[in-house]
Amino acid sequence: MSNQVFPIRNDTACVYKWGWNTFRLFNATSSSCHRVTPVAVSLDNFDSFHNTPEVLNDRQLMLNGQWPGRGCEYCENIEKQGGVSDRLYHNNIPGLTPVDFDPAGDQKVTPRILELYLTNTCDLACVYCLPIFSSRINEELKRYGSYPIGITPVTQVSDRDQYFDAWLTWLDKNYQHLDRLSILGGEPFLQKELWSILDFVDSRKNQQLTISVNTNLNSKLSTITRFVETCKKLISGGKIKKVNIDASIDCWGPQAEFIRDGLNLARWKENFEYLIQHKWLTISVHQVVTSLSIGSTLELQNLIAEYKKQNPRITQAYHVVDSGYEEIYHPEIFGKAFFKDKLDELINHYPISTDWDTEARKRLEGIRLMIGATEPNLLRLSKLRATLDIIDQRRKTDWRKLFPEINQYFIENEI
Repeated sequence: MSNQVFPIRNDTACVYKWGWNTFRLFNATSSSCHRVTPVAVSLDNFDSFHNTPEVLNDRQLMLNGQWPGRGCEYCENIEKQGGVSDRLYHNNIPGLTPVDFDPAGDQKVTPRILELYLTNTCDLACVYCLPIFSSRINEELKRYGSYPIGITPVTQVSDRDQYFDAWLTWLDKNYQHLDRLSILGGEPFLQKELWSILDFVDSRKNQQLTISVNTNLNSKLSTITRFVETCKKLISGGKIKKVNIDASIDCWGPQAEFIRDGLNLARWKENFEYLIQHKWLTISVHQVVTSLSIGSTLELQNLIAEYKKQNPRITQAYHVVDSGYEEIYHPEIFGKAFFKDKLDELINHYPISTDWDTEARKRLEGIRLMIGATEPNLLRLSKLRATLDIIDQRRKTDWRKLFPEINQYFIENEI
């Protein structure tokens, strides 16, 4: 890995725009991070999936000191409040700059980080998830119709397998440039292509490469064990550098199982406790911040703190909900006061065992600053209440029992 740090130092330029690519096989779209508006990619011009006209224009705007929009507002808003955004955090990480990066050149580059969403096959139906990422959500929308914010069912591109072949061909040609290869779904452990990619990796060598998998950890322990043993052989054989597992969960208790419908917390706990025994793994807990999760996040954070006593290398990463569902699940719609004490408590009890933890806490502080500059939005709040009522009808749940403070807020404000 290069020690070079992204050299453009202005108020908008982001290393992700050059160094990171997210590609979604389900609908054949590409973007420069998961928050950015995706762009359709054709098979005829597939090798340009990281250098689309839209992304080239975004890079030029950033070079000129302008925010390009198209999803970059997330970092822009945090920075306006004085917080540490993803952009500021990642710009200082050595090695994320592409090997062919030239600030004065044409801005066409090869990414260092490659993120691939396989298909939407998933065993969970998280309330804030999109149908492109969850087959259960997609089937639910087909059966019952959309929610008030209007997200509708989707159809996978007919030539999805050809796109996967094209992606593998590109990977073969550019494999030595990569520092990180991330696999997502749906749920990767339910998809055969995960194992195909690991076979691909086993047939080559890139000793600077990190393999990363984002999983809901709801799979059988035998599947998790198979993955760990496969990756252990890749590392011992000198095929890759390391392996990262992003274990997704937002909070703890029955609220977590409401938010992530289908989640078995006992199974998640069993799988996580197995993983942390393997200290050669890099393990991160990926948490989506929503108005539904904040109230019971401290219990999860305290659990992670106990696990960090066994394995201090465990990290956390908080991310605010996006992808369209921020309209109803973003905590900002309740205004600056409603979650202040809960957020303060999370920050004050954030478990610190490494320098990474200190920086990650700064990003959580940035989220608090962003929410602290907002006022209640009654229209968005009314859509949230209507959505929760529909979820109860469809899934036979009781959100009022699980989130009594939110229910009381709605009553007091006649929402």
